[in-house]
Amino acid sequence: MNRRDFIKASAASAVAYTMGHSIFSSASDSNIGNVFVILLRGGMDGLAAAQPLQDKKIYDIRSSCIVENTLKLDGNFGLHPSMKNFSDRWHAGNAGIVHATGFDYYGRSHFEGQNLMEGGGGAPYATSTGWLGRAMEVSNLSSLALTLPTPLICKSTAITESLYPTNFKNPIFTDNDTLLKGIWKDDMALSKHTKSTLKSYGRYDNNNEPEWLAREVAKQMSQVGGPKVGFVEYSGFDTHSRQGGEHGNHARHLEKLDKIISSFASYSKEVWNNSIVITVTEFGRTAKENGTEGTDHGAASAIFLAGGLIKSSRVITDWPGLSKKELFEQRDLRQTTDARDVYGDVIHHAFNISKQNIKDIVFPGTQQKLNLDIWG
Repeated sequence: MNRRDFIKASAASAVAYTMGHSIFSSASDSNIGNVFVILLRGGMDGLAAAQPLQDKKIYDIRSSCIVENTLKLDGNFGLHPSMKNFSDRWHAGNAGIVHATGFDYYGRSHFEGQNLMEGGGGAPYATSTGWLGRAMEVSNLSSLALTLPTPLICKSTAITESLYPTNFKNPIFTDNDTLLKGIWKDDMALSKHTKSTLKSYGRYDNNNEPEWLAREVAKQMSQVGGPKVGFVEYSGFDTHSRQGGEHGNHARHLEKLDKIISSFASYSKEVWNNSIVITVTEFGRTAKENGTEGTDHGAASAIFLAGGLIKSSRVITDWPGLSKKELFEQRDLRQTTDARDVYGDVIHHAFNISKQNIKDIVFPGTQQKLNLDIWG
């Protein structure tokens, strides 16, 4: 193989193995709702996304990360101003936020936290399957993953097909394409073949926007016999420095999340009315701001919910407080609601899975007594 052929092959391989993720599952039961899961990797700051308004202790532990001019929620919490579309859904009665939620895990590792977030086990690496995959299996939903490889959250003991056809013109993107272009931009030959390879996959001029994928998920769900489950991921919430408050790094990521939800919602009213959108993240950020105007790996965060299957917007929380004695290890928002109970109530209402099956099969070891009381 000469250098030119090697460059072409390398570019193609890099594209093939840096694709973003989407998972689709289908079912013939029209009574089953749609679930669209958005993975927020890095640890979303729930205190910034939905800032407490009545707990004034937040001003003792944060300064540059304080969010001014929040959007109205319920009087106790204010929504980050970057999430204007979510605000519209909230005031339409189709959104919810579960605050101070997470896992019984305090190791602060992205790898372990993300394994818990996707696997849904009682401890990191306690299961080789994912909670969404187990839920699909219980519901007899077949699945097709447009990714290499199938992400853990969608794995089950049932067969999940993985497919990425070479002639698929609108594949799933991540920022890795931009990274590829940056790495090879100074090598004319390599850059040329990287560009042509990306174009052949329909990827070069698409700006790698995850909201495009959200719209594609809604499009697929709108088809007769289309999928009932969609999954995308977005990274960047690991804001150790210069996080910002109303503006800045974290605000930009929340704005992107807002666009992802809006893109899914705006494609089809019929799909939206039969859907639940749920965000998941491995942990929150420290409640206490660090010395570089950022936050570190924390404990509890917030889960955002939206969709037409939600009939009453509200913030659900057993608020733990932000005083020094109330914080976990004097720096973290304490977890008071198990995230797996939230996931369980979502799939209970979307897939008509009994709480007993969720407790026994999907999330063994949990109580599954939570009723979010937003379903109408």
